[in-house]
Amino acid sequence: MKPFAPPLPIALAVAGLLLAAHGAQAAPGDAVERVNVVGNLTLRDACPAVDTRELADELIPAWDDAVKPSTVVVDFTLERGHVYQVRPATDSPRLYHQIRRAMHGLPCDAGDDRSHAVRFVVRFVDGDDGTRLATIVPARAGDAPAR
Repeated sequence: MKPFAPPLPIALAVAGLLLAAHGAQAAPGDAVERVNVVGNLTLRDACPAVDTRELADELIPAWDDAVKPSTVVVDFTLERGHVYQVRPATDSPRLYHQIRRAMHGLPCDAGDDRSHAVRFVVRFVDGDDGTRLATIVPARAGDAPAR
């Protein structure tokens, strides 16, 4: 005599019910945090202690990986003095990570506990005498959002 094997649709339905029950059991005790970004700030307003020339100097190592001339829009979120979700708009993985690394630990303080979206632009150009130049400028309304 063959052992009983339920038809495939019944077995799939039972597996689905078990997964749903497991998910329902875990959901009530889990706290889901949501961050509501309430205001857009310029880099100067978000990080008044940051000298944009010094930040541009920190981005000079990224110059080798950037197309020259080029601009990279950088978006990040600031909450309670913490910079996170840094999103440079570039297709170059190395440039992306170099910009994120330069932003890590940036001393920012918007003066409140709310979350703020911050956007600025990095321009990479060749200097007249062959020097590497990276400049930081405020973002304009038409600048493309980061990826």
